[in-house]
Amino acid sequence: MASLTIRNLDDTLINALKRKAGASARSVEAELRIALKAWADQPAMMQIEAVSQRLQQAIALAENGRVSDFSTRPPYSAARLADAIGEDQVTLVAQWIEGIAEPSLSQLKAIANYCSVSPDWLVYGEGTPYLCEYDRIPENAGQGALWLLDADPTTLKTHLQGLRFIRCAGERGGLLLVKQWADKDLVIRTPYVVSDDTGGGGRSSLRNLTQVWHLLYRIYGECNLAPDIVITSHIVSERTYRQLQDGWHNPSALIHGLPSQPWWEDIWDSNEFARSNYWPGWNKLCAGLYEEVSDSNREANIRELIESGEHPLLKEIENAALLAGC
Repeated sequence: MASLTIRNLDDTLINALKRKAGASARSVEAELRIALKAWADQPAMMQIEAVSQRLQQAIALAENGRVSDFSTRPPYSAARLADAIGEDQVTLVAQWIEGIAEPSLSQLKAIANYCSVSPDWLVYGEGTPYLCEYDRIPENAGQGALWLLDADPTTLKTHLQGLRFIRCAGERGGLLLVKQWADKDLVIRTPYVVSDDTGGGGRSSLRNLTQVWHLLYRIYGECNLAPDIVITSHIVSERTYRQLQDGWHNPSALIHGLPSQPWWEDIWDSNEFARSNYWPGWNKLCAGLYEEVSDSNREANIRELIESGEHPLLKEIENAALLAGC
């Protein structure tokens, strides 16, 4: 084994080494070897510490999400994590969390999946714990409704448990969607502005969206496609709206306890929208959109098919329900 001679060490350093060696019942030489090894291993220890911090944060975020109406998870203990990822040694998992040992990449990815956080964030420290996707709702009423419900167009089945429409407070409000499954949420940022302050293209898209909502409302009560799903709409502060998008907060925790305001059910319904005033310009927006649909033969026909129950998608759902014995 190689040896190393160090001359002219400061007396203060030597005395500190002696005290530390005495406290540990080791020789000064042994204490110095340990100190040098710790110095050489510093980058590895920093990596282990960084992973430990992300693991602790992932567990805390997952715990926050257990307030969801759909969560079936017990508390996120080291034992539960070990069982979920197939690790027999609970102590080892506890050491990962404490920063004493480092899990493998495959183990970290399994934990990310169990905690419903981004694997890239947990494994590599890249991005944020939660992803906010950007997407448009298909403007064909039938396609849009199926897309919102995350339904299989062939079987007309969905595993979605919650669908939330989130509008930012104020006269000009953007629209977020939150799709919820058991212990997993997906935030979707959309290009829609749900207000009267939109340009021509945005206005046309918003008008088509009211038809999607109208059809979705009819589907909501059908037994075979979405019997247990919860669909709500909310109006949130700019701060909450930003937090839902920033990826650092558990969406379930942000949504939990928000008062439900059924504007998505009223915005297309002439019998309902005049009774409410969800935000400045609400009545003007609803009345204008309703009249614009009425003035278009094509759009008015779609509305009539939805209202009469003759829309092709409603007929498909009816047939599927009959086949399923509902």
